Amino acid sequence: MSRTEAEKSVMGMIDLFHKYVKPDDTIDKPGLLKMLKENFPNFLKASDNQGKDYLSRIFEEKDKNEDKKIQFSEFLSLVGDIATEYHNQSHKATASSGGHQ
Repeated sequence: MSRTEAEKSVMGMIDLFHKYVKPDDTIDKPGLLKMLKENFPNFLKASDNQGKDYLSRIFEEKDKNEDKKIQFSEFLSLVGDIATEYHNQSHKATASSGGHQ
């Protein structure tokens, strides 16, 4: 049976996470910053007005257990925040064009 689009999206997030993890299945701060720069450049560009320490703050905020590593659940929380920002931007874009999506 083939995967649905939703399942493909989830598997894509798992693959993305695994591309940047260390042997202990976590992403450190340099790895997270690299992942964001390589995969979410539009998010980063839009967040430029958040200040130069924005990416460091993201890491610290998502590192709930304060082990200086991002686990998969923490990674998903970060991706959720990015998706929410893209969603909000899509509404602003459609509002300015007079349409709904």
